[in-house]
Amino acid sequence: MIRIAITGIESTGKTTLAAALSVAIGAEVAAEAARNDTRVRAGTTGVADLERLAREQLEACHGAERRAIESGSKTVISDSDSTVIRWWGRWVFDAEVPGLIHLEKWADFTLLCAPNIPWEADPLRTLPDPVDRKRLHQCYAEDLQARRAHPWALIDGLTQEKRLEQSVRAVQSFQNFSALNE
Repeated sequence: MIRIAITGIESTGKTTLAAALSVAIGAEVAAEAARNDTRVRAGTTGVADLERLAREQLEACHGAERRAIESGSKTVISDSDSTVIRWWGRWVFDAEVPGLIHLEKWADFTLLCAPNIPWEADPLRTLPDPVDRKRLHQCYAEDLQARRAHPWALIDGLTQEKRLEQSVRAVQSFQNFSALNE
């Protein structure tokens, strides 16, 4: 089974990409656990909540794996990852979030969505400033680069269609590379 994580700062099209990519490659999706969390929606999230959200995201990933096995799919996509939670803790709370290792190790391949599409207002979004968005995105990229053995690809198309095309190509390249190394 191939496990793909989609990461990126808020309003970079992660959820839209996860849905479209799952259709394009026949994958199951683990929805972002934070999106419907009552504490996140109320704006009362703390560092302990982030650790809990990491566990819930991992559980969602395992649930998607079970659905993939039942449906015969060989690919699972997570609409969030440890990078999102790690940088949420650092950026908002100036704190390290414990307990991210299992979620970090879950993905075989990561797609990093660039913040080069327009920011869209949403009750859960708080980062409209382009300078802050670019700075935080750079933190995500450096985080992924620091995990030297973990493959990832930058998704920076300016439209949803281009992002989907890039993602399909990136996943196919990863699959081809993985097949050669088996």
